[in-house]
Amino acid sequence: MNSIKNWWAGEIDWATPAGELLQKFLASLPKNRPFHLTLYGSAPLQLTVDRQLMSGDVDLFSDDDEDLSALVSAAGLDKTHGGFYLEPGYELSFRTSPRWRQRAKTIQLANVTLTIPHPFDILIGKLNRLEPKDLTAFQRTCELTGHPTEAELKWELQNAVDLFRPAFEEDSPNGYPENTQRLWQAIFGREINIRSEIIEPAIARRKSGYGETPPDYKRALGE
Repeated sequence: MNSIKNWWAGEIDWATPAGELLQKFLASLPKNRPFHLTLYGSAPLQLTVDRQLMSGDVDLFSDDDEDLSALVSAAGLDKTHGGFYLEPGYELSFRTSPRWRQRAKTIQLANVTLTIPHPFDILIGKLNRLEPKDLTAFQRTCELTGHPTEAELKWELQNAVDLFRPAFEEDSPNGYPENTQRLWQAIFGREINIRSEIIEPAIARRKSGYGETPPDYKRALGE
């Protein structure tokens, strides 16, 4: 699906609230060493798809797993300072397709390498919660770009099938199955069978890649 890469230019609108906040933070960083930062959450969509998509913060993490909290606080841009703020996290917080890095955009700004994930990967990451603002992000992205189509999103979720595994006991409940069903009804106007349309085709492809003969799901269903 080459169209997945071709429709998104990844050009940043620095005049957005997220863009202006980021510029303040990047200007505050020490200049004596490199930084490798990645955005996630809603900010990449506001920066590259729809400046009207608002959120209360800008989520980011260091690709080196550095804790950015002290740097954000020193810049006066953390939650305690009030208003629009930066929320430092870790790559583990960004649950999405395992293929996200290969289609992300990376830009160099002085000593900072900034990575902006593709809208598909941002939207997939939103499926775990799918709050009203997340559903709006899906709707606006589809309206403005025509993507993701139903076929594209189904393919991407098959490639991220492990997101549908049960959560660890220590973790929050996995919202991907239920929220994917809610999304399909809201965006595509129909119900989706997660097992037969996402999980089983993905497992069949995985087994084929291992050289195994995949189960005959149609026959099993018939029986």
